[in-house]
Amino acid sequence: MMSASQLAVSVKQTVSKEVMKLKVEGVTPKLVALLIGKDPVSRTYVDLKKNDCAEVGILSEVRDLSSDEFSSSDIIETVRELNADPYVHAVIPQMPFDGKVSEELLFSTLSPDKDVDGLTPYNLGKLIRSEYDLDASLLPCTPKGATLLCKYYGVPFEGAEVVIVGRGILVGEPLRKLLQDLNATVTCCHTKTRDLAGKLKSADIIVTASGRPPEMFGDKGFRLTGDMVKQDSTVVSVGVRKDPKTGKMLFDVDLASLKGKCKFLTPNTGGVGVMTRACLLQNTVIAASRQTRKR
Repeated sequence: MMSASQLAVSVKQTVSKEVMKLKVEGVTPKLVALLIGKDPVSRTYVDLKKNDCAEVGILSEVRDLSSDEFSSSDIIETVRELNADPYVHAVIPQMPFDGKVSEELLFSTLSPDKDVDGLTPYNLGKLIRSEYDLDASLLPCTPKGATLLCKYYGVPFEGAEVVIVGRGILVGEPLRKLLQDLNATVTCCHTKTRDLAGKLKSADIIVTASGRPPEMFGDKGFRLTGDMVKQDSTVVSVGVRKDPKTGKMLFDVDLASLKGKCKFLTPNTGGVGVMTRACLLQNTVIAASRQTRKR
């Protein structure tokens, strides 16, 4: 099982050292998380991120803009205020936004220097052009974390057939580019993909980033089980959703059926999610260091 615990500890230790160096220069990195939608998983992650920041010496703040009293204009104005605040070095608008504000407008407004989830047009453009460093650029946290975790365990990407279930801008599309740059052949699948079963069965590596559990989406939902993959494949579990009726966390991957079938397998908890949070800390320090050098 590809636990992220040791790698995440290593990343946090490095981040702590960088934070100490910045504090010697009179700079304390600060991250502001924007809660815009009402997704319960988003709230859980924001709470965990606050704890992570405290652990490594990063200041953190949560702006809860999820209530109906906050309009799209209010949210955009908040982003502009944070752009202009010299004591705020990093901003993460927690997705999904539930239609409260245009993603295009928000990420076009957010300063690329403070965009620690790598989703502004500038930062995504640098990714698409392969003008980035996996360890030193502001890349989307979940794709970056998943890639670093796989590299840590020695998952072979070069020449591999990779299937990503999900084509969203948060995970699927950025991860596709990262893995292509590692010389994998990557296919992003979605609800209109023909012969998904065949593609999964032939894949060397599968990344599940659907977030559409059958318990909530019925026959349009997705869950990966052992009979859907070939022997000795690699499975990376990303997608998760909280059932509003039961409060249960529902994952894209049925771990029990995949054990013994996969050469490499990430846990549903303690895997990519942990690395996502670690990469957010790393990106916050990268952003703070860049802004300090510009002054």
